[in-house]
Order: sequence, then C-alpha cells, then structure tokens
Amino acid sequence: MKYLLLGKDKNDLKNESHEKYELDFNKCIGLIKASFKFDYKYDPFELEYLHWYDFYNDLESLSTSEFGNCCILNRITSILNQEPKEIKDNKQRRKLIEAQKLLQQRYCKTKEKEITQKQAESAIAFYKSLGIEL
Repeated sequence: MKYLLLGKDKNDLKNESHEKYELDFNKCIGLIKASFKFDYKYDPFELEYLHWYDFYNDLESLSTSEFGNCCILNRITSILNQEPKEIKDNKQRRKLIEAQKLLQQRYCKTKEKEITQKQAESAIAFYKSLGIEL
C-alpha cells in the first residue's frame, strides 16, 4: 500500500487534491515534456526506462515562481488555482476567468454530461429517419 501511495499516508493525498479542476494526463503530455526539458533537460517519454517514483518525484519538484520564471505546467496550474475574487480590477478579473475557462477546456478532464430520456428518444428518431436502426 505504501508503494502504491508513493510513500505517503492516505490522509496526505486528500490535501493535494484539486477540487476546482483535474488535469487530464493525455491532454498535458506536451506540457509535461516541455516542463521536464525546461527543468531537467530530458524528455521523460523518450527514455528507455524511468521508474514511476523518479517520474513522480521529478513532476512534483518542477520549478515554481511567482514571477513566471518556471515551467509551463506550473504556470498553467497557478492560473487555474488563482481566485478571481481576489482581483479587484474588473477587467483583470474577466481576463483571468476567460483564461481559466480556456485552460480547463484544453487541459482538464471534462465531466461527461448525461443525456436525458428526451434527448435519447430524439437521437433514435433522427437515426430512424436516416434509415439506421439502433
């Protein structure tokens, strides 16, 4: 269990979760590559072997800075983590909200919407009109 939890206690993992967003690994591969090249001068996906612990530790230790001199992955997560309520200027707040929406669409997991019964019936009727039986 300790191995699967990367040497952390179960309660420690709860503190690291992001309630507002969850990054999609497949959508962020380019960001991860660029960040690793920026900080460590290697691409983790080109290595013949990289242990999960090493990958995780390097990922957790990527550079951070309040002044933008850090890897792209942490720049994006800092924008996603920023609270729009803290910004007093309306124009800047709107810019942040728009940036967060764009980044969430591009890099975060999306919750699949459940279709209603009416939508399902409408789709079936549409396919029937085309001569396709479902």
